[in-house]
Order: sequence, then C-alpha cells, then structure tokens
Amino acid sequence: MRRVLTLATRSTRLLLESAARRPSAVFATSNRCFVTPSASLLARKQPPKKSAVRFSDEDDEEEEQTLEDGLPKDYKLKTVKLGSRRLDTLVNRAAGKSSSQVEKLILGGKVRVNDDPVTKKSYNVQKHDEIDVWIAPYEENNELAEVLRVEVVDYKITDAGYEILVKTWQKMLVDNWRGGSS
Repeated sequence: MRRVLTLATRSTRLLLESAARRPSAVFATSNRCFVTPSASLLARKQPPKKSAVRFSDEDDEEEEQTLEDGLPKDYKLKTVKLGSRRLDTLVNRAAGKSSSQVEKLILGGKVRVNDDPVTKKSYNVQKHDEIDVWIAPYEENNELAEVLRVEVVDYKITDAGYEILVKTWQKMLVDNWRGGSS
C-alpha cells in the first residue's frame, strides 16, 4: 500500500513509501496528511543528497592553467609527517622512493634544491624550497629534463616531529642540469 501525498512533508512521504504498512499515527486523506508527534519521531532523517558534479566546456581550452607563481596546476597537495626536515627523508616520503634509491639520487647529483645541485643527504629543507629529482632527459630535446618536483609550502612542529605541507608534480620539464647523461 504505497501512497505519495502531495502535501506530505518529506519525512512523512519517506515513512509512507518505505513502510510495508502504514503506522497507526499517520492519517492520510485524499489530499492531506496528518502526523502525530510519535510518528514524526519514527521517521528517519535521510542525509542530504550530494549535488551532481557538473563540468563546463570552458575547461577544454588548450592553454595550461597556471598559478600566480607560473607553475602548472597538475600538482598533488600532501601533508608529510616526518621526524626531521632532512632532504633524504622528505624525498623518500614525498616521492614514494626507497631510502637507498633516494641516497643514490642525492649522492649522484640528481637532486637539486632551488636550482642548486645538493649532494648532502642531511640538508634541512626550508619553507618555499623547490626540490627537483632528476628522472631522465627529455626524449625530444636533450637540453630539457623530466623531473619530479616537490615544493615545500609550509611546515609546523608537532609532538611527533614535523608536518610538512608539500606540492608534488610527477613529471615536469626543466633545464637539464646534468647535460645529456642519464
């Protein structure tokens, strides 16, 4: 016995539609619905429906969207929890590479901070540092290189160590500071 009444409230309508038989505290006539307080307490509240995501055609432009600092928007914002601000631990956690891989990259000169190659694993990162991890030379032009970029947005000290907020770009083209070598 399902009835949808036009003047019923949403909770009463849900109660009438979902119940196999109508509770005794709900009285329905042809165009009105009367609910006693006991029936309104029985009605389950449904969570609000999420609005549908709508895409606009304006995003189909060929231009790459940039922030005011000139970097592309295809980054991931991560919060990394570390015991210290060392370069090797940050690259390890932000890039998802093992400690031994990160050690080889740093000592091999494949990591630079703020456009300066760094060969010390114990370098302490600061706010607004840009860390580039060299991946490979760009196939079409050896004067460019693909890097994994990590930008330190902010950090705060907690009881467990540091919470460092970083932006990461998986593949970014920059000048090839290693020449054409791999």
